[in-house]
Amino acid sequence: MIKEEMTLLDSFKVLLGFQQELVRLSLEMSVKGPVLFKDEQLICTLSDSKKGISSYLTVAGGQSAQTILGMTKLKGFPVRDAYSIARTVIESFINASYLLSESEKISERAKRYIEFADWRHCNRSFGTGEFKIKLSTFPNTEELIQTKYPEFFGKGNSSWTSLDVPNRISKVGELAGARAGSRLIAAYTLIYSIASEIIHGSPYGAAYFYSTHLLKEKTSDEFDLQSIKHMEQILLAVLHAVGGYISTFYGLQNMSAPLLAEAEIHKVVLDLFSKPRDSFPAYDLSKFSDEI
Repeated sequence: MIKEEMTLLDSFKVLLGFQQELVRLSLEMSVKGPVLFKDEQLICTLSDSKKGISSYLTVAGGQSAQTILGMTKLKGFPVRDAYSIARTVIESFINASYLLSESEKISERAKRYIEFADWRHCNRSFGTGEFKIKLSTFPNTEELIQTKYPEFFGKGNSSWTSLDVPNRISKVGELAGARAGSRLIAAYTLIYSIASEIIHGSPYGAAYFYSTHLLKEKTSDEFDLQSIKHMEQILLAVLHAVGGYISTFYGLQNMSAPLLAEAEIHKVVLDLFSKPRDSFPAYDLSKFSDEI
């Protein structure tokens, strides 16, 4: 699966490629019907409601994972932006896993939320005091919500779920199994908080990435090398998130062949991550770009 002479980053890229194929198969099963994988006939037994709403998020997460793969050719400053995309991958697969695991009622609420959120997008207020702006297509928004979207009316009811991300992951672990939950919480732990700092433009978010080279030689090459190590961490988090979804989708349906394949991927990830840095070839910085 992994060649001895491959760098850690290249090894992670290969493994994510294998995972993406398992994600593609899950979507094919959901939309087109049975598929054959390693001599096992796979037939999706999930309800149409669960398949439909989770597929939205699975496609989104898979696309963003492909974007991350495309960004692995980068070095230097542009690598910072991969943190934001990685968080999209992680949250998409956490939510897809949660919707697959939970009840039909939760799936139906999530579907209804799409319509409600689309309406709310054009009926919102921003800012405070003198600096406030209101967008509205309906004169009495509260009345409309009460009549057309009653489940989203009232304080604390305006989201598709009342659970925060860690509690969604806990539910996945409870309903789909420890393997799924543990992979998702690993992804969340690695990326979520620092990506938040970066996405929201906090002082720490700005400093975190740009100051990494200060611990060693203050050279452009050292900075570029440290940025590639950031990408390693990002890919590791994405591998955990995609693995969590795969474990959820196939685990809920007791599909042994894809579960065994993901378990092997996970074993290789852990083996690679536990190796000392000098076990891998040095990065050739000339093969990376500092432009998107």
